[in-house]
Amino acid sequence: MVQIFIEGHDKKVPESEFLSAILKHLGVPSDRYEIMPTNGYKNLMDSDDASNIGLMRANTDVGGKNLVVFDADTADNNGGYDVRRNELLKRKEELGLEFDLFLWPDNKSDGDVEVLMESIARKDLYPEFFDCFGKYEHCVSQRKNEDGSCFYTTPNRKGKLHTYFNSIPISKIKKNKFGRGEWLWEDKNIWNLDAESLKPIKEFLLSNLM
Repeated sequence: MVQIFIEGHDKKVPESEFLSAILKHLGVPSDRYEIMPTNGYKNLMDSDDASNIGLMRANTDVGGKNLVVFDADTADNNGGYDVRRNELLKRKEELGLEFDLFLWPDNKSDGDVEVLMESIARKDLYPEFFDCFGKYEHCVSQRKNEDGSCFYTTPNRKGKLHTYFNSIPISKIKKNKFGRGEWLWEDKNIWNLDAESLKPIKEFLLSNLM
């Protein structure tokens, strides 16, 4: 069994379903892997709560493989590709664990899974949305407080993706599904699972699961 540890708090988070959709698109059987939510990157190898450590070791002991797929993050949240990679690999060595590591979005850049999600949105079908949203972000960012900080709070990337989904011309049924937490990753009118930006994560998954 291949255990794939993610940062989400449960298997229903968009990150988990996004990963499952990529694996399905690649033709990887669902019985080959299990997605393991850790509820935050620090919880993966927290020696005070060794549940994830135990799961990793037990899987290694029976010949299984462990994968860690986390956000690289940025300097704004005390991360960045090099920082997060070094931190996780250091703990891996300290605890004597076995796992292969991939950091969203492409295993070399700062960022998070939402960077990759946005990259596969159908901008070819809905170019006006992204053009207009970019102009909106620029416009509202111009008003500043006396200390130079932004007066308005603009949506983060996840908020932008929510707005994208709710703005495009799709059926009410699909929008209701999205309202229940279904991002419909396999819908070709919303997302492109053949996008070039998915190549790094696909290669990583195939090398470990096929």
